[in-house]
Amino acid sequence: MALTAFGKAIRKARIDADTNLASMAAELNTTPSFLSAIEMGRKKIPTEWVDRIEKYFAKHGASVHLKDLAAAANNSVSLEGLSMDQKLLVAGFARVNLDEAELVRFKELLSSQKR
Repeated sequence: MALTAFGKAIRKARIDADTNLASMAAELNTTPSFLSAIEMGRKKIPTEWVDRIEKYFAKHGASVHLKDLAAAANNSVSLEGLSMDQKLLVAGFARVNLDEAELVRFKELLSSQKR
């Protein structure tokens, strides 16, 4: 099974933080097999773990943003807390077939509006 983009980001962050899967698992009070399973896409990524993992890396000097990568790996985006207009926009966008150039332009637009 191929490593997900979420998993690649975590592996890179582990390298940046100079830590390994076993040490990370011990500090987060879980098993290396659990962390490996979410990296490899064999297990859905629980929402609460995204924040825990981001905080772990921040503590170890590696900044990583995982929320969007986790949503993509899980094939699921939460609509909780969004207005009806936002929900309809997300649902409509999910069904639009954009070419590569249109996706790049849209991604640039979103990046300029984020955070």
